[in-house]
Order: sequence, then C-alpha cells, then structure tokens
Amino acid sequence: MRYVRIHGKQPVSEALSSGWPVREIVVRQGSKDAFLTELMSKASSLGIKTVVMDSSQFDRVFPRQSQGVVATVREVEMRSLDDVLRDIPAGEDPLFVALDGIEDPHNLGAIARTCLAMGVHAVVIPKRRTAGLGEGAAKASAGAIFRQPICQVSNIHYFIEWAKRNGMWVYGLDAGGTSDIWSTDLTGPVALIIGGEDRGLSRLTREKCDFLMKIPMFGEIGSLNASVACGIAISECRRQRQEKASIRP
Repeated sequence: MRYVRIHGKQPVSEALSSGWPVREIVVRQGSKDAFLTELMSKASSLGIKTVVMDSSQFDRVFPRQSQGVVATVREVEMRSLDDVLRDIPAGEDPLFVALDGIEDPHNLGAIARTCLAMGVHAVVIPKRRTAGLGEGAAKASAGAIFRQPICQVSNIHYFIEWAKRNGMWVYGLDAGGTSDIWSTDLTGPVALIIGGEDRGLSRLTREKCDFLMKIPMFGEIGSLNASVACGIAISECRRQRQEKASIRP
C-alpha cells in the first residue's frame, strides 16, 4: 500500500471526512487557526497520529502554500470502468470524462473538483502522458480526488472503444469542432474527451470520436485552460439533462 503527502486545509479535511486512510497529520506550531485545531481533534479521535512541528522546521520542509497542515494519506485507488458503470442508478444516463494528455496536476485536480460537483460518474486518465494524483492535484481539487471516482486505462483509445461498446456517444471537445456545445445534444449516455493543455486532442483521438464540438469564443482570445473548458462543457451537459428531466411527463 503506497502513501503520498498532501497539504492544505481543505484537502486534508476532505481526506478525513471521506474516510480515506490517513497515516499522519503534521501541523505548524503556533497556529491559532480554529479550523486546524478542530482538524487535529478529529484526527486524534480517529486514532490518527498527529504531530505539531516547530514553525521554522515546518517552513523549511513543507511548501509555503500548505496553510500550516500536511498529511500522509493512502494513494488514490483507481476504480474499474465496469464497476463504475454497474453502480450508476437505473434510468440514469452515464457521464464519463476522459483526459487525453492532461499533464498539469493543477488542471487534473480542478477537473476532478468540477466533475464531483457536476455529478460526473468517473474521470478517466491514461497510464502515460497524464498528471499524477499527488500534492498538486489534491490541493487543486480541494480534496475532491478522495471522493470522485477515477479510472485508469492503458490509453484513451481503449476507453473510447469501451464507451462505444457500452452504448455511449463519444464527444471530443476541440477548437476545430463542427458544432458548438449549445447546439449539441448531450442528454444521452455521454463520454466527453478533453485534450491536453498544449496539443489538445490527438489526431487519432479526434478520428475516433463520434462528434467534435467546440466552445464558441466571443472575446479576443482563441483558447481556454483545459479545466475551464471542461467545466463549461460539463455544466452545459448537466443543464441539458436537468431541462430534459423537467419537461418529461
């Protein structure tokens, strides 16, 4: 069983609240933050080792953005695609988000946080050319990586074929898309593919998608950060689904 280090109030709090295995929590000495005091108390009540470290040593060892708290937690475990699909309630259309070359852990964390908020059933990442689920992703996700199901596959093309076999339409988010997200029907079973920060979707990924859609731009800029683009697309998907549910007899 492998463990990783995370930092920041919200990620550590989420790890505790979600029941994720936590080995140790370290807090900076001299902190009068009530949130951290409560965090330490909760950890102690759960039998988790807690350490108060000298402030100068803490500042030398841990990142400045740690907010005075660091935890050692079990590495995020990947879920199986089939298990996630099986757990989706009857009558609910699947919604999966796959990342094709997202190598920035902050983008990965932000995407995981958005997906959890929007009810995405799983975030899918490839084994290669992807960010790790360590400190950066945990911090950017505000701890969402401990709650959001994440699946790892050999490559995104494997996932696309799996999604199609299981009745999903595969939508690639691409600046060269033939339709915009607002005129695309996203109410059915959806597998949404998000490209990397620099290269976008690979050529082969674009070819394998059923549809390529784009986010229209109205200002003097031609592209969006991957996590922002993902959030816009997922929000539109959720909006369409809610609207469809509200008019269903």
